[in-house]
Amino acid sequence: MNYAHIDSFPGSSIIVFMSKSYFVAFLSLILLLISCGQGKKEQQLAEEAELDSIMSETPDTLQLFEEKELPKAVDELFDDFFFTFASDARFQGQRIRFPLRFKDEDAELRLTKEDWREYNRFGQQEFYSVIYEREQDLALQKDTAVQEVSVQWIYLQDGYVEKYNFKRIPEGQWVLFNIDKQDVNDTPNGEFVKFYSSFIADSVYQRSCLRTPLPLVASAQDDYEATESVLSADEWFEMKGDMPIPKDVLVNIDYGQQCTEVGHKNVLMEGVSNGLFMNFKFEKVDGDWKLVGIEI
Repeated sequence: MNYAHIDSFPGSSIIVFMSKSYFVAFLSLILLLISCGQGKKEQQLAEEAELDSIMSETPDTLQLFEEKELPKAVDELFDDFFFTFASDARFQGQRIRFPLRFKDEDAELRLTKEDWREYNRFGQQEFYSVIYEREQDLALQKDTAVQEVSVQWIYLQDGYVEKYNFKRIPEGQWVLFNIDKQDVNDTPNGEFVKFYSSFIADSVYQRSCLRTPLPLVASAQDDYEATESVLSADEWFEMKGDMPIPKDVLVNIDYGQQCTEVGHKNVLMEGVSNGLFMNFKFEKVDGDWKLVGIEI
């Protein structure tokens, strides 16, 4: 186009100026739309890459939650950590050091994340137990200085124990490091556990191992004071029928409490989130274990 020729007409220069302005505005709009489209595409690609990274995480790597996902308080006490570990599968997978060593006497396996499905014993327990000798050992449940805890699946009738060993790493998080399988006779509580296996499985033997009358203490609840009473052997068996006492597997948590095989043992059973509390007190009388008291 000949701009000089157009400028010879009145107002023609204004028309040319406005045409250029519309063109520039139109071009700017096109570039803006292209830019936005590229930005959205880049964001989408970034999100897809992040998702692929999560889905393709190496199973044999320890991955810990960031603090923004879970508060530090989850690791202050083992019990708080353990409740989350047992109930949250994603958290559980991130707090296991894979490959996980599983030692069975002389044999040793290295478990991957896929193998864990077969060995996972957590998530279905309604209560756990603590075998202890001294009352002060129960304070270990609230001790933030505890660095190692073992959760033991004691197979009462089969006579072996699977110990799931947890440690607190330098960063402060609790981690499952390894599993040991042992004959119950090779454990510190072996002699007592053998007695308990027979006691819980044989009602005739159990009756012979009761102190009668059997002291019963009902713990204080709400505004009520603790009450004390006694049970006959028949009343004990009637009461026991309503108690969820394990007969096949006893899941015991070892916080590091003293175990010297002295003449008394306590088996404390506490519910995960159901308020269950049962404490069975055993003593050796003339060389034989007896159930000498109950606290509920």
